Amino acid sequence: MVIVLAILAGDLFAQKAAHGIGLRLGEPMGLTYKLYLENNKALEFGFGTAASSWSSAYYKNSFKHYSRYDGNRYLSHDVQSTIYLQGRYLIHYDIPIEGMIGDLDWYWGLGAVLKSARVRYNYQENIAPFRSFTDTRTDIDFGPEGIVGMEYAFDEIPLTIFGEVSVLFELLDRPAALRAFAAAGVRYNF
Repeated sequence: MVIVLAILAGDLFAQKAAHGIGLRLGEPMGLTYKLYLENNKALEFGFGTAASSWSSAYYKNSFKHYSRYDGNRYLSHDVQSTIYLQGRYLIHYDIPIEGMIGDLDWYWGLGAVLKSARVRYNYQENIAPFRSFTDTRTDIDFGPEGIVGMEYAFDEIPLTIFGEVSVLFELLDRPAALRAFAAAGVRYNF
C-alpha cells in the first residue's frame, strides 16, 4: 500500500500542479490562491491586509484630497484596519536555465484591486481658537492593476516561491492616483 501511494504521489508531482495556495508578504500581505490554466495562463485571487504604519504618506496626502478638511491642518492619522481583495489574469513565460532543477518563470498580467481602510484623522483648525478634531473615515480604493513577477517551482516538493511588483491606477477614491506594491511569498501546489 505504501509503495502504491509513493508511486501515485511521484506521478502527481511530475505533472505541473493546477492549484497553488499560500502566503504573501508585502503589501498586501495575506492569502493567495492561484489557478494554473492551459497555455501558460493563470488566475490569481488574493485576500489580505497591510500593517497600519505602511502607506503613511498616502493617507496624509488623502487628507489634503478630501474637501471636508479644507481650512484645517493635518496633525496625524491612525489606520485602524485594512482589507485588500485582488483578482488577476497572468501570463507566464519559462526562463530556461541549463541544468536547473525546477521551473523558473517570469509573468505579467492585469487585474483589479479593491481596498478598504478605516482611517482616523487628527486635525486642527487653521484659525483661532485652533480647536482640534478627530474624524474616522472609510477609505475605499478601487482600480486596475498591472503586475510583473517571477516564480520558482521546486521539482521534488510541491512548493512555489514568488516575488512581484505591481502598480494600481485608482479609479476610486483618488482618481488617477498611482500606487506601487511589492510582495514575496510561497504557495503549496496541488
